[in-house]
Amino acid sequence: MGESVQPVVGYIRVSTDEQASEGISLDVQKDRIIHYCQQFGLNLLDIYQDEWTGKELGRPGLQAALARVVQADAMLMSVSLCRISRSVGDWHSLLDTYFGRTAKFKFLAFDVAGVDAKTAAGETLIYFRAVMAQGEVSQTSERTLHAMRALKAKGVACGALPYGKEYSDRLDAEGRRVVVENPAKKATLARVRELHAEGKGIKTITDLLIAEGRPPPKTAWSTTSVRAILVREGLYSRRQWDRTGAVRDQDQVLKRIAELRAMNLSYKEIGKRLTAERLMPDVGSMWHPQTVKDRWEAASSYDQDKAMELAVGYRRANYSLRKIAGELTLRGLTPKRGGTWHPNQVRELLLLAQIPNRAS
Repeated sequence: MGESVQPVVGYIRVSTDEQASEGISLDVQKDRIIHYCQQFGLNLLDIYQDEWTGKELGRPGLQAALARVVQADAMLMSVSLCRISRSVGDWHSLLDTYFGRTAKFKFLAFDVAGVDAKTAAGETLIYFRAVMAQGEVSQTSERTLHAMRALKAKGVACGALPYGKEYSDRLDAEGRRVVVENPAKKATLARVRELHAEGKGIKTITDLLIAEGRPPPKTAWSTTSVRAILVREGLYSRRQWDRTGAVRDQDQVLKRIAELRAMNLSYKEIGKRLTAERLMPDVGSMWHPQTVKDRWEAASSYDQDKAMELAVGYRRANYSLRKIAGELTLRGLTPKRGGTWHPNQVRELLLLAQIPNRAS
């Protein structure tokens, strides 16, 4: 093909529960992209794929596709907007970095084929479509959560089981798989308790379980899995560290995390700041990114009504969208899918409250 022919990078995605659904399977998506490129004479370089949730941007297939788009100065093509992402926050990042009004590259999703992301109207329509897709995911998650809570309240086992128990092939009167004890794993639990009573350390216990051929929790024994069993059995607790001059007031720590999140710092950067400022977790001598994330997510909450009320008040006080985003984060409020607020998420919140949009 000549140099003037548009190069295209295809992207297809399914979630594990969508693979057999008509019109969504990987083969169907691939055929539609190939047919489109043949029909319009486009140069299809490659098609990347993921079997991954659409709520996360860090998918290996998508990241590889975006890298190829940049490398080949190509257009990203997918059968629908939600195949690329179901998250408003992710679309904000994608438009800002790759496909928006100030970005270099183009994308084509068949369900928004006539929309130009490099115009204000097109960008707004894409955000609205992303809000709808994200809402579908959130509603499904909410229904699943309520259903699991109701089942657990009735004493019905849901999700992963503790070591020593497993689902059998037998069904109860409601059609649910019956939970039974695994004799080999119950014997292993007794062996772990015995070794711990003898004063054996976690690494020694792990090595002995491997040498004895004991059934592991998943694919293999590790010190982490042995530690988890000991914790669940009430036989192990983490040692409290005493760091001279350290502040372990968690209210003060959370306030500082909120301030740093409002500055859009990553969890890794926040951990470094907290450690340098001697604001310590209640256990340990330093912060790790995952510890910061866990602490922030446990303390923050999604409350749309409260967030909307605050956003409207700040807007009437002539706060910019970016400043409103920072204020909401400082108050421990998160968007629906967690994280920090972006100006476009605040804009959507104000639209829901029917507040006219002004320059940010």
